[in-house]
Amino acid sequence: MSMDFLVPPKSQTNRVAKSPWKILVVDDDPDVHDVTRIAVDGCDFEDRPFELLHALSAEEARACLSEHDDIAVALIDVVMENDTAGLGLVSWIRSELGNSFTRLILRTGQPGYAPQTDVIMKFDVDGYAEKAELSRTKLITAIVTALRGYKLVLSLETNRQRLKQLNTQLSAIVEKNALSEFAALVLENFSDLAGEPVDGLLCGLESLSQPGSAGVSNVRVLAASGAFEDKLDLPLDVIGEDLVRKCVSECIVNKTEYSTSHGVALPLITRNGLSGALFIGLPLATLNEKIGSEIIRLFVSNVALGYEKTGLLEHIRNLAYVDRTTGQSTFSGFLEAFQSQAAAEHPLLVIHCDIQRFRFIVDGIGDEKAAAVLKQTGHRLSQTFPDALAIARKEKDEFLILLRGGLEVRIQDIVARIEESFQEPIAIDENQISLKLRCGIATADEGEHSAEEIVRHASIALNDVRQKGLTNHAVFHPLMQEAALERLRLASLLTGKGAQAEFSLSYQPIMQASDESIAAFEALMRFRTASGATLNTMRMIEAAETSGLIVEIGAWMFRSAFSEFSSLKGVSERVRLNVNLSPRQVQAGRIYKDIEDAAASAGLGLDRLVFEVTEGLFVNNDQVTLSVLTWLRNKGAKVVIDDFGTGYSSFSYLRKLPLDGIKIDRSFIMNMEQDPDALAVVRSIIAVAKALDLSITAEGVETAEQRKIMQELECDFLQGYLFSKPLPSSGLDAFVTASNCPDLAAG
Repeated sequence: MSMDFLVPPKSQTNRVAKSPWKILVVDDDPDVHDVTRIAVDGCDFEDRPFELLHALSAEEARACLSEHDDIAVALIDVVMENDTAGLGLVSWIRSELGNSFTRLILRTGQPGYAPQTDVIMKFDVDGYAEKAELSRTKLITAIVTALRGYKLVLSLETNRQRLKQLNTQLSAIVEKNALSEFAALVLENFSDLAGEPVDGLLCGLESLSQPGSAGVSNVRVLAASGAFEDKLDLPLDVIGEDLVRKCVSECIVNKTEYSTSHGVALPLITRNGLSGALFIGLPLATLNEKIGSEIIRLFVSNVALGYEKTGLLEHIRNLAYVDRTTGQSTFSGFLEAFQSQAAAEHPLLVIHCDIQRFRFIVDGIGDEKAAAVLKQTGHRLSQTFPDALAIARKEKDEFLILLRGGLEVRIQDIVARIEESFQEPIAIDENQISLKLRCGIATADEGEHSAEEIVRHASIALNDVRQKGLTNHAVFHPLMQEAALERLRLASLLTGKGAQAEFSLSYQPIMQASDESIAAFEALMRFRTASGATLNTMRMIEAAETSGLIVEIGAWMFRSAFSEFSSLKGVSERVRLNVNLSPRQVQAGRIYKDIEDAAASAGLGLDRLVFEVTEGLFVNNDQVTLSVLTWLRNKGAKVVIDDFGTGYSSFSYLRKLPLDGIKIDRSFIMNMEQDPDALAVVRSIIAVAKALDLSITAEGVETAEQRKIMQELECDFLQGYLFSKPLPSSGLDAFVTASNCPDLAAG
């Protein structure tokens, strides 16, 4: 029976459009549907209206429930197609459909009929009443009560699902060991919880340097989303939005939630001193409505734990992989980067650099300022090689650079980039410090994956540069490693207790070219094993240089040579003693004392000494070298370049250096009879030397023809086997007697 005439006119007031509560009426009597519609018309609950859905049978109800998964309440007639149709529908809803949310109210039109209590309990039925008892007030009360139950059950399920989601999210978050990944995942998962993208910031410290000492000034944006994406990695102090910056700052300082109309900052409270805050660009009330306050608190507390753990791991990783002085990678980090790149089978290039004369920089400006020099050096290398796969500080003043290799890479271009980047001095307070880097270079072809091996090759090449001092770079060659092993073996002879090398001195005369009188004697080191076997002098000197023993050996040579020369009979005061100086000796601060003490002990004036140095000593033109040589000349000693023409060979520097003469290398003298080019070189060297008023000594004169040529070219001094092989000190007296020539000075 239709009762539409009882429906009041519709209100003209427009309600706020909210999704309605869906209520399903299941009854085979159409009048019941009409009465129910009239009874609930105009009703709402929590500002949400009621929407009635209708089914005239259990079968229609099944179809409707299958189509709509958000039906809040179902009013079900018990007796329809049969006496238990309603109960069958209830069983189907709970068991087969698996719907535990829709609240069920059973109704019957047959007085005295009621389902058994166990049926109501079994199928989670919210109520039962006879239709005649359900007045409008009671009906609405029953529906509202059922809606509250529906809302509660739905809320519990939502929270359960969110907790399940949260548990999964937190597990993923805690697994992250890098702060950047951790922070990004936090914002991503918060958006998932909210069910929509959020504008968010996660602000904190990048690592824990000193527990408990971090302030807001050190806080950065670790992750950003939505409207804040452009704030990533910015310090908190420079964020343009004042309200956001203040909100986050207050939250971190006071370690408490701070809310504004623009959003809310939630503190990340840790036990190890890390400061942090999660800022979400939504009002707190909105967040609570979307997610729930308990879920938010649980999420934030777990994020704080993850932040603490990740920050600590980051700190530990930084200790292992970030050099505290320069901010560059450590050697461990470099090896890891190398292995990662090598695994992809890319050809690689390793450059091992050091700073020339760095020890003297430290002595001049102190350790603290020298550390600033290292930091700026690392920064310049980073600017010079933005394409570097890794840049690391190895130790002291040494740096490693990892680049992609391959045939297209030109070593000279790389060296030029380094030279150019250090053209401008480094400013440390009022000091302007010019730096020069030396480089050893090694390549790793495809299939070579040992980082330690390639770095060792680059180090061997760098040591080759240090030893020879002729250029500022060298590329590794296997022969370098063989030479290094040989130097190690020979150095062990100098230091080993079981097979020590014995030192001795020989002296080779240097003759005046004009009349072949004795001008000087050159003291030469000789090495023998304990068994008497002669060792290669040049290799032993290299080994002594490498091991650092050259300074002690040089001091011994000064004492022995000065003493033996001063005891020599039958030579005039104008005859000089030539001794060799190695680069390592010159750089040692004790060189002054070693020379003066040895000369004083022998009663020998420094004006009777000639110090021979190699061209490589002048490549860097550093102040330490110039100071030593200038001091020697001021004391009356002479300084000459040994083996001229085989090394740096630049005439331009001869006029700028504290020099008295040059010694032409024996390779030119030996070949000039047969080789016109060698003779032309000798002529040129002599012409330039004379123009600069430098004395000229020819080494390796072995034939009368060579002597004649050099005399015709007006060479000043001659030295070689034509006159004498190197002699032990015991043989000098006999040579002096036999020479029977006027003794002239070497200067």
